[in-house]
Amino acid sequence: MSVVPDRVHKSSGSAVPAADSYNTPLDPAEQREWLVAILEHQKYTALCCEHIRNHFGRQTCICYVPCKQELHVYPNRTKRVVTKFIIPRFIFVSGISEVQAYNFVRQWPHVDRFLPDRARGRKEGRVPLAIIQHHEMVRFQNVINEVASADDISFTTENLSFDEQIEVVSGGLKGLEGGYYKDDGGDNLVFMLGKLGNIKVRVSIKDCRLKK
Repeated sequence: MSVVPDRVHKSSGSAVPAADSYNTPLDPAEQREWLVAILEHQKYTALCCEHIRNHFGRQTCICYVPCKQELHVYPNRTKRVVTKFIIPRFIFVSGISEVQAYNFVRQWPHVDRFLPDRARGRKEGRVPLAIIQHHEMVRFQNVINEVASADDISFTTENLSFDEQIEVVSGGLKGLEGGYYKDDGGDNLVFMLGKLGNIKVRVSIKDCRLKK
C-alpha cells in the first residue's frame, strides 16, 4: 500500500485535484467492462485520471482508483489527511475499447501499459487486454468503502490456497464470500478480482460462517 498527502498536482500549468475524484460511485445496475491502466509512477495518478476522462469523454469514460482517505499522524504529531492507495499505480478504466487503450498508451507517456490477458492468445497481432466485469468492480468498491482502514484490505498476486470457504454473515461486509486465510495479522477473507489477482480483507471470524 502507498500513502500520499492530499494536495494539488500541477502539470503544464493546470492544477489537478489529488484525490477528490478517485472514488467515483459505481452503479450496480450498469453493464460495464473494465480495463486496468498501469502507470509509470504513482505520482501521475491524478494527472492520468484527468487526462483519460478528458481524452475519451466524461459522459462515457469512468476512472476508478481504489483508495481511502484517512487521518495520518506524523512522528512530529502533525496531523494530515492522506490518500492510501490499495493498488498503487493502477487506474481502472471503463468506457473505452481495447484498441483505444492501445493507442492511448502510444500517445500518453505516463501510462506504461494496460494489463494484458495472455491466456486469451494474440488477436490481430496484439495481446488482448484483461477485462474485469462490472459486478466485480462494484463488489470491490463496496468492500473498500466498508473496511475501517486501508490497512484492512490489500492486493496480492500470490497463488494462495484455502482449505475452507467462508461467508460474512453480519456487519458491513455481510454477504461477502471467499477463501479463509490466516496470516500474522489475523483472519482474512480472500476473493478474486477478475484476472487481476487476489483481494485480501481483514475480517472478524465471529462475523463469519463456514460454507459447506
